[in-house]
Amino acid sequence: MTGSPLTAAALLAAAGATIAIGAYGVRFSRTTSDFLVASRTVGSRWNAAAISGEYLSAASFLGVAGLIAKYGADALWYPVGFTAGYLGLLLFVAAPLRRSGAYTVPDFAEFRLGSQRLRKVAMLVVVVICIFYLVPQYQGAGLTLSTLLGTPVWLGPLAVGAIVLTNVVAGGMRSITFVQAFQYWLKLTAVAIPALALAGLFLGDRGGELGGPLPPTVAQDTTVAIETDVVVQVVAPEGVTVSGTLDGQPVADAPVGAAGRHTLGAGSTLRLASGAATPVLAGTPAAGADWIASGGGLGGAHPMYQVVSIMVATFLGTMGLPHVLVRFYTNPDGRAARRTALAVIALLALFYLFPTLLGVFSRLYVPQLLITGTADAAVLLAPGSAVGGAAGELVGGAGGAGGVA
Repeated sequence: MTGSPLTAAALLAAAGATIAIGAYGVRFSRTTSDFLVASRTVGSRWNAAAISGEYLSAASFLGVAGLIAKYGADALWYPVGFTAGYLGLLLFVAAPLRRSGAYTVPDFAEFRLGSQRLRKVAMLVVVVICIFYLVPQYQGAGLTLSTLLGTPVWLGPLAVGAIVLTNVVAGGMRSITFVQAFQYWLKLTAVAIPALALAGLFLGDRGGELGGPLPPTVAQDTTVAIETDVVVQVVAPEGVTVSGTLDGQPVADAPVGAAGRHTLGAGSTLRLASGAATPVLAGTPAAGADWIASGGGLGGAHPMYQVVSIMVATFLGTMGLPHVLVRFYTNPDGRAARRTALAVIALLALFYLFPTLLGVFSRLYVPQLLITGTADAAVLLAPGSAVGGAAGELVGGAGGAGGVA
């Protein structure tokens, strides 16, 4: 947690800009068509930026970097699949969806299949998808504010939910289009600044460490609070001590003793001496050479099944996201819808370069996150840890602004 005035100012600026742009969009919502589909007049560039802005959720901004920090090469299939899914939209969905003249996904289902019963099924599916999709967004909002400002976790979902509801109810699709297009460029800037800063730092002083045989080492004495029971893999026990519960036994400043798997109880404290190799969550790659190789999966007994299922789910899953599909209704015609899908692929490909870099560098600059598995906070904590001082707070604040967006 930073809790600095610079960080708080960045978060407030992101929230304020979102509200202000949404209020500006209210002026253009005068009819039902304006409210639901922006009168179908949104051009390809605006719509592509808006789709990218809403598609790049907490899972993209925070989760991708965290997964890459923990699991390495196999986690790259997430951003690849998230982007490639729009190829399916481009080929099979975008133009027919726009030509249908529908307002919602259930409308489109009834239009294509001629069944009111299937329309009701589609409605239920949309509601279920939306509920499950909201969970990680609220998690990301709570994580961002609690990590950067130390606020209660429940405050993030409450604040973000209030802002989003205000914009949607007041301005409809017109307002949302302006806000989401702005948020794409805000998120891109917010993730690019810390990624490029860490890239420059890495090239200057730590090049060549990523593929080493051991887990990354901490550069200074580090204390890690264990909030829930966790099983860690210790490769090099030297310099690692625990206070609390170690393997079911109460201990005080006790060395781990031997390499292997160890259970740390909730409420324990793990201390790493400067230069100590960082333990990692059991089931994640311990050695740098394993982390940088592909084919190991994301933990579990069937790694290749996991990798293939991630590829299929992320590629096909995009075509089932109602908040993405509804944006194609706002294009003037089917041709514009196709151009929009093509532009989205380019915008997402550009964006995902930076969470990937942040995941790589987080393994070096905040390796303590590998102990508890809370690597989702890597984007928020790595810049301040690596850069330090006011510059680190400013770079971290940029990441926090993107997290709120």
